[in-house]
Amino acid sequence: MADSKYFLRQIASFILLFSICSPSFAHNKSTTTTTTTTTPTPPSGCSCPCPCSSGSSPPSGSFPPLGSPPPSGSFPPSGSPPLPSDSSPPSGSLPPSGSPPSPGSLPPSGSPPLPSDSSPPSGSLPPPSSPPPPGSPPPSGSPPLPSDSSPPSGSLPPSGSPPPSGSPPLPSGNSPPSSSQFDFKNCFSRIFAFGDSYTDTGNAQLMGGFQPFISQLFSQFSSGQLPGYRLCNGRLVIDFLCDALSIPTLRPYADSSAEFSKGVNFAIAGSTTLSTDFFTQFINKGHSLMWNANPESCDTQLNWFNKYIAEKGCKGIHEEACRGEMANSLFWIGEMGGNDYARLYGSHVLHKLLITQAVGHVHKLLRVILDKGARFIVVQGLPPAGCLPLHLSFCPLKDRDQYGCSNIANSLIMAHNELLQAKLEELRRKYSNAMIIYADYWKAYQTILTNYKSYQFEQPFDVCCGAGGGQFNFELNSLCGSAGTSTCKDANKYINWDGIHLTEAMYKHVSDLFFHKDHCQPSFAELIMKKKQMMMGSNP
Repeated sequence: MADSKYFLRQIASFILLFSICSPSFAHNKSTTTTTTTTTPTPPSGCSCPCPCSSGSSPPSGSFPPLGSPPPSGSFPPSGSPPLPSDSSPPSGSLPPSGSPPSPGSLPPSGSPPLPSDSSPPSGSLPPPSSPPPPGSPPPSGSPPLPSDSSPPSGSLPPSGSPPPSGSPPLPSGNSPPSSSQFDFKNCFSRIFAFGDSYTDTGNAQLMGGFQPFISQLFSQFSSGQLPGYRLCNGRLVIDFLCDALSIPTLRPYADSSAEFSKGVNFAIAGSTTLSTDFFTQFINKGHSLMWNANPESCDTQLNWFNKYIAEKGCKGIHEEACRGEMANSLFWIGEMGGNDYARLYGSHVLHKLLITQAVGHVHKLLRVILDKGARFIVVQGLPPAGCLPLHLSFCPLKDRDQYGCSNIANSLIMAHNELLQAKLEELRRKYSNAMIIYADYWKAYQTILTNYKSYQFEQPFDVCCGAGGGQFNFELNSLCGSAGTSTCKDANKYINWDGIHLTEAMYKHVSDLFFHKDHCQPSFAELIMKKKQMMMGSNP
């Protein structure tokens, strides 16, 4: 009975992922951050952030790397024998509803290998003659950084700030250009954004899709300093992108009063890559706890984009002129696919089929905008959803990898990201004049979480807004804004806003890693350089 109750709660919690939170719009002041690192020191007898027994707490100031392979049996290494065929019910398929998740669940046969840029486990050293990964802790015994290099607690680095002191220099020769060499401002005339709740600036709320208690939270936490509605306590990555490019904050497409002269945000909180019909007809999971009706899919966002082009963006101009407008715009593809995995948790849909379908729909969206003339595209991967407090508060030993995160959730995320990168490489070969870069959200999250004190975070797992008394200040039945919940005094010290979404401070640091560090492939600086070459009339 205990396993059955846990599993039912786990299913309900997974369905909420990327879909529900309590937003506000308070801005945070920015100052400079240093690279003071904290050597991970797992608690005795436990190497996971989840409490291994009642009353235990996460390790202070430490967290092992997330990008390393899970333990044997939880994810096949590259080159390992294929898993059983799709006809085999346990392997490669999601557990049926009502049954507990299997420990060490495997991704489907044919799943791509783990990302090659995964960081080594805590305490391991990089290969000889190679620089340490950005943000990695110093080897055991290394002297701490000078105390006078630390900025005030809770401060954030200004947008566009150079790499912090102590970062390894780029190698000489044919190394990629540094973002400090370029002024991002005025490089692009417009930005078009797609994605889910991590990118949406108001579409879901304006469409009236939320349950009443969710809609009430917007007015409860809003300060009015940002236009729109965000599932966060402040700015998102897309907002920091607009700041860096000197473009006004993107208005949601559903805002009928917006002019959209500098771009449009098509992202919808809770949206999926698979169609709504897929969930309602085949899975019978067309709704979730935060939606009045069926959430929208990325097809809705694509239809909105085509409608915008026809009615506003390229109205009255020839096709070639329209392609020129698209070539001068930046396309930002936020997270897509996380809600699909959340909704299908507990179904009989095979991992391989689900990942292939989800990435396939993102691939389709990219082909459409490339055929319209887009030449500069940033595509975000998915963050490690299995390490969010939503999952950490419910993860038993049998569903945890060696780092304490949900093995089932993160094995799907890793396979999704690897297949997505393979599809991006195909598009680069086909559209050779386009600059398509991958924003590695997994790596960015890992860099910050494994060295959270260097980023002035004091709470790597606790949520800022939630119900006191629960693990990580999180209760599934008492989400941020509901009765009995409270908000922390300083959100800058927290990575997690509500256990499902991140704080403005976390988004600020993720943005900095995307724009100014090596967490995009190719780098964001290379994209800017290519755009400047095009602006100067040379062959980009």
